[in-house]
Amino acid sequence: MMDLMLGHRATPSPSRPASSRAALTARALLAGTLVPAALVLATLPPAALADPAPGEATPPAFAYQAEGREVEGGASLAQAALVDPGNHRDSFAAGGAEQGDDGTVKYYRVAVADGQRVHAAATIAAPPYADGLPEDNAQLTLDVSFLTAAGATCDDGWETDIGESQHGDGPITSTAVSDTMGPDGCAGDELFVRVAREGPRDLDVPLPVELQIAIQPAGIGGGAPAVEEPVEDDGARPIAPEDTEPLTPGRSFAAPTVVEPGSHVLELVPGETAVLALDVQEGQRLRWRTEVVSQPENQPGSLSLRVHNAARSLVEVGGGSWPLGGSAGVRGGGMRAPVDLGNRSAQQTSIAEAWLPGRHTVVLQRLQRDTAADPEGDAPVRLILTLEVEGETAEGAADGSVLELGDAESTSAGFFGGSAAMVRGLQLAGAAVLALAALVLGAAGVLVLRPRRS
Repeated sequence: MMDLMLGHRATPSPSRPASSRAALTARALLAGTLVPAALVLATLPPAALADPAPGEATPPAFAYQAEGREVEGGASLAQAALVDPGNHRDSFAAGGAEQGDDGTVKYYRVAVADGQRVHAAATIAAPPYADGLPEDNAQLTLDVSFLTAAGATCDDGWETDIGESQHGDGPITSTAVSDTMGPDGCAGDELFVRVAREGPRDLDVPLPVELQIAIQPAGIGGGAPAVEEPVEDDGARPIAPEDTEPLTPGRSFAAPTVVEPGSHVLELVPGETAVLALDVQEGQRLRWRTEVVSQPENQPGSLSLRVHNAARSLVEVGGGSWPLGGSAGVRGGGMRAPVDLGNRSAQQTSIAEAWLPGRHTVVLQRLQRDTAADPEGDAPVRLILTLEVEGETAEGAADGSVLELGDAESTSAGFFGGSAAMVRGLQLAGAAVLALAALVLGAAGVLVLRPRRS
């Protein structure tokens, strides 16, 4: 075709020997396998699952699953591992002998520029107890803080022990935000994140920790809060779910199941964690409602619901934990203010927490029951979770989160519906296809190189 376009006559090709035909066949087979494999691999996000460290306990499939890019923090500032914005997974070998005592401590370094702030969040989760919660509490927490290269503190705020830390039950998250980088804040072109595992829960058992790093660009924030008084809210309106089958939830902040506003059926056993995510932009407010539709008659235990913003900081929505049981089984609440960057200056914490637009994560957990509780109470609890986003996106609002989150969202739903394990499986399948193509090419090479007999 190109020859005709240039005014040249196409010359008929002579017949090819068998070896050439074999090579062409190999090329065709290779093209037919490589191209689809390349398309598959090109459309997949990076693998999110890191291999467990030696000795790490394996949680059951229904419990929280730590995910992220594998990293190994250093034992000192000088040995700190360089991390980019995004989700990372590390292993912390030991806790502290007593409540508040440091166990394993690790350091990470982040490249920064003047005017920026760094948001760090660390989440740890121990596997559920096999026989329920013991009588004696075994606390599990993390301490997160910032240091400069000179060892000076550079914290502007922090939240610790978000979750059931007193029992080490389910995911426990701690967050910190740095001071502003620059002459009026913390000097330097890098900042160090210190993460310490604390508490005696599974004292000598290595536990995975998810570390999320987010960069706040210079000039973000300012202005007056959206409201002066917190909005009172008793929850979303009851809406029938479109699908009556239980939803398969995510098990990690790094890989939540992304949902649209509406109602979703969930079924939870003791120790189970369901992680869902949806967008809430400036000018909007998240409301929620849970209605238990079936539960064990005797000692079903408790539920907890918490909402986190894109930096994993807690957002007040009237959640927390509460006991199951009773005839009504309805709970609800909502954000205390529409999301607005100006809310950060609010004096009331419940308003100040509703400042960051973008992805919000809903963590719904059925708490573990006491070891002496009636075994019949271990039966699943089925409930309807309704998530409502009230209001329209404010005019001139930022598109998505204002933070640089790196690959923080690349391991979530996307095209393949929120399963990081599925993504990894597809990547492995793509690798297998490439390996098969290599075998075909190798066989073709043997045919090409083999001497032709007369």
